[in-house]
Amino acid sequence: MGLYNITYKNKETDEIINNQLGKAYNIIQKIKLKGIGSRRMIIENFSHDMANLELKVSGIQYANIEIRPKGIIVHINQGIYTHAWTINYYHLNVYNGEYLTIHGEGSFIQFNKKKSWKENKLFLEKLVSLKADFHSY
Repeated sequence: MGLYNITYKNKETDEIINNQLGKAYNIIQKIKLKGIGSRRMIIENFSHDMANLELKVSGIQYANIEIRPKGIIVHINQGIYTHAWTINYYHLNVYNGEYLTIHGEGSFIQFNKKKSWKENKLFLEKLVSLKADFHSY
C-alpha cells in the first residue's frame, strides 16, 4: 500500500508517487479534464490497516482525491499532518452504497455519502470513466 506523509515537501516521496501514478497534470490538461480534484469529503471509517490515520481527538476528518494519469491520490488530513494514499487504477474500486467507499489493495476509506455524493457526483463519474479508459489500452 502506498501511504506517505506529505506534510512537508520531500523530493524522494514526490519521485516515488510520480513513478507510480505519473506526474501531476499540467494546467492545459487540467482544463481539458475540467478539473482533477474532488471537493473535500468527510471520512467516516478507515480499514483496520489504516486506523492509525484516524484523528485521536473527536472532530470531523476530511480527505480529497486527486486524479493522476495512472491512478489517484487520496489526500487525508490528520490534524496538522497530511497523508497521501496512492492507488493505481488497476487496484481501484469505488462503491456507492451506504457510504461512498474507495478501495485499493485491500484497504478502504468510507466517506459520508450525504455530504460527499452530491457535490462530487460528476467528479466520481469522471474518475470511473478515466479508470475504464485506462483499462481499455
